[in-house]
This record gives sequence, C-alpha cells and structure tokens, in this order.
Amino acid sequence: MAFLWLAFWLAGLPAADAHPRPRRSVPMEPPAGAVALTSAPPQTIELTLPFDGIWGVIQGMDSGDTHSGYAAYALDFVPAERLRGALPDKQRWRLTDFPCFGQPVLAPADGEVVWARDSAPDRPARKKVARDAGNFVIVRHAEAEYTELRHLRSGSLRVKVGDQVVRGQPLAQCGNSGNAGTPHLHIGLLGSADPIATRPMRFSRYEVLQPDGSWRAGDGLPTVGQILRGLDGFRLRHAGQGLDHEPGNPRD
Repeated sequence: MAFLWLAFWLAGLPAADAHPRPRRSVPMEPPAGAVALTSAPPQTIELTLPFDGIWGVIQGMDSGDTHSGYAAYALDFVPAERLRGALPDKQRWRLTDFPCFGQPVLAPADGEVVWARDSAPDRPARKKVARDAGNFVIVRHAEAEYTELRHLRSGSLRVKVGDQVVRGQPLAQCGNSGNAGTPHLHIGLLGSADPIATRPMRFSRYEVLQPDGSWRAGDGLPTVGQILRGLDGFRLRHAGQGLDHEPGNPRD
C-alpha cells in the first residue's frame, strides 16, 4: 500500500603521587537491559508527540529491526514532505538535505532530566556506527516512567541533568548522531533508565491522516506508515495548508 507523506575527564595525577588510584570512567549512557518490560504497570502519564507539525512513523514498536529486545517499545519519526519539489532520496547526502535535521525536539510531558549527552558528532548520512551512544536526553516523568529521545544534533541540547522541563518545551534538535544512518527522531518510554528497558507506551492529543485526506483522532498507538499531527496549536498555525505527502526511509 502506498502512503503519501506531506513528507549523543581525564586529569593528570599529581607527579608526587607514587601510587595513583584507578580512574573511574563515566559511562556515556546507561547500560541496556536484557529485555523490554512487557508486563509493566499501566502508563500513568499523558504523552504528547515530541515534535510540531506533520510527521510520519518510519519504524514501529517491536519491528524486528533495531526496535527489539530492550528497545522493542520505541518509535522513529521523520517530518513529512510535500510531494512536489521534494529532493529524491538518492540525491540526499548532506545532513541538511533531510527535513528532520535541525527540527526542534519537544518534551512529551513534564519531568526532570536524569541523563543527557551532547558531545557526540553528527555522522555523515548513511554512515552507521554500531557502537555509538550518540546524543540523547532521558526525562523522568513518574516512577518507572521515563522517555528517551535519541540521535540529537551535536551541540543542540538546551537542558542538563537536574533541570525540570514542561510539556512542549524544546529540549534539543534532531540530528544524526549515534547509529541513526539518516536524520530521524527516536523515542521510547522506559520502565527503567538504568539499565534501559522500554515499556509499552501510548500517546494522546494527536490525529492520523486518512486516505481521503481527512484527519481522525489517533488511537494512542502510532504504527509504521501513519502520518500524524499533534493537536496543540496545530490548527492555528497550519490552517489552509495542502496535505500532499510522501514517505521518508531512514531507519534507526
């Protein structure tokens, strides 16, 4: 079925110290858990989409690709593009050729930043690195309810560990750090942040584009191929705009 898309310290010891103590390395990210938390308690927080405008789902939950095991309950998004005038995918080599690169990443709910990394480089397009945490932020919203947002743009992080954030607050920009391949936004709801383990998640206050061009309230579970828009302020900013779309194809 064809879909049309409006298409993440080294200090020298004193010379006089004849018996230096071992240095303790600081991990770049929390370790990964063994499995996802399939039987987690019911979700208590309301999650809204972590972006503004019209975006598409390019990888869903438990996809059998990179969203498996501890990362089974995660989603990947890219902005939708207008069909007319869109640059063909094979001609996209600069990161700025991808509409996701540089887009604001928003807090999906109120909470506290508990992990953040901003020093990883943005990799060239389609150059995946298997072991690179990339840039990311993890926000604690409630007991055993955290969101992680990954592949953030180098140097774009606007928050630090300990900061309190509110729903809709810009946290960073979309980038191509870590194992992104091409720019996109990865989000997961975590039942544990150390080790990382995703859990089932539901979203609220969004609509899904229908084949006839109309919009219908989302059921809380975005799936691959859907085109979505958040409701908060959308109609006021985008009233009267056309709705032609085409899909993107980056994967996490």
